[in-house]
Amino acid sequence: MRRFAALMMAFGLCASLATAAEDPKPADAAKPAETSAKAAAGNPRVTLKTTLGEIVIELDAQKAPISTENFVRYVADGHYNGTIFHRVMKDFMIQGGGFNAEMDEKREGLRPGITNEWQNGLKNVRGSIAMARLPGQADSATAQFFINVVDNAMLDVQRDGAGYAVFGKVVNGMDVVDKIRNVEVGAHPKYPAGPTVPKTAVVIEKATVEGADMEALKANAEKGQAAMNEAKERPMRDLIAKLESDTGKKFVKRDSGLMILMEKEGDGAQPTVENTVSVNYKGTFMDGRQFDSSYDRGSPTEFPLGNVIKGWQEGIAQMKKGAKAHLIIPSELGYGARGYGRDIPPNTPLYFQVELLNVK
Repeated sequence: MRRFAALMMAFGLCASLATAAEDPKPADAAKPAETSAKAAAGNPRVTLKTTLGEIVIELDAQKAPISTENFVRYVADGHYNGTIFHRVMKDFMIQGGGFNAEMDEKREGLRPGITNEWQNGLKNVRGSIAMARLPGQADSATAQFFINVVDNAMLDVQRDGAGYAVFGKVVNGMDVVDKIRNVEVGAHPKYPAGPTVPKTAVVIEKATVEGADMEALKANAEKGQAAMNEAKERPMRDLIAKLESDTGKKFVKRDSGLMILMEKEGDGAQPTVENTVSVNYKGTFMDGRQFDSSYDRGSPTEFPLGNVIKGWQEGIAQMKKGAKAHLIIPSELGYGARGYGRDIPPNTPLYFQVELLNVK
């Protein structure tokens, strides 16, 4: 299956993205991004020797340790040698690292997707380098990357659960980047993503790295991953602690992963998936942001229990008529990797307050 880790979400919105910045005016084409005389301590530099010249990129190992270590490993493995800039949008970005000159995807040597560091404080400004990923899958970035050729603030904000993670900047060779952005492009039968493929391949002949202490980068990435895991888990822990403190009761974790706190026991019928139930409910993310509520609509919701997400099927089946419960539903019992429209990002755990009003 063809992998379009090519900012396909942005492509799908390319018409609006091209105008989102209201006719962006690029900086002087020959002017590089902010240049330092010497790379910051611990920040490796990668040189991309292309058929149009050299691009030197300074990576930010402090703010983007996971993305930096991932990129350097691909460089060290020789993954980028012979790949091309396969997607060029002159008022947006240039993207590479995933296809050869024949427009065959380079899958050999790809590692699992990395955690998205989009909230590291680095921005998608002209000259910055960021990780490409699959639409709707925040943590799907592997080897593909893109260089912003204008300021793209819309990539810094959450659209499908995350933004796009910047991990460095061009410190020499923005003139080469601008040569690439201005090449003639067209449609390609192997890449049905619009007329974005250069008609004459722009090849990364060789990618090299200097100033890279692989052991230090690996240790830094592991610390960064631990910190991000902690950040992801903290809202759920805080929510559980608050609800248990407020109610004086404890959550019970079931074998499926569903967590349920029965605030009020019911004394009526207990439903199965064969029943139709009537409930009042409110749904939020772990951080308290609400995405749905029958209370706001002013009337209960009635539905066959067998027709809703597994977390609701299992959770409401533990209740009796008149009960009030709190459900924390892991993503695999909710909307999983597909998410739900624009409201619920992929791989998102959900919290519901539920009152079971009737069982038919």
